[in-house]
Amino acid sequence: MDIKEFINAVQNRPLMYVEEIRMDYIYYLVIGYLGSNLVNKRDYCADLEFKRCFDNWLLEWVRKNVDKNYECHGFIWYKILIDVTKSEKEAVELFFNLSTKFFLEMGL
Repeated sequence: MDIKEFINAVQNRPLMYVEEIRMDYIYYLVIGYLGSNLVNKRDYCADLEFKRCFDNWLLEWVRKNVDKNYECHGFIWYKILIDVTKSEKEAVELFFNLSTKFFLEMGL
């Protein structure tokens, strides 16, 4: 299962994967899954692209769609999502929506 499929599975049943639906929990779950795939030599194209490009892609999306002058305080994607939303729930929903958009734009 690549990261795209994993994120979709988490989106469909988040409480099966995390105790509480919080952006930092989702972040560490996703990063752990990516790390596990890489360590175990399951080098899926989607995993490599997500790891390599999602931070920058998200930052550009925020600057185009939310705040053209946005400056991130920590270059971690979950913190960017927290910065530009009003609630934890909104940040998590935005992550799932934008990850889908990311994979489509990357042709994955």
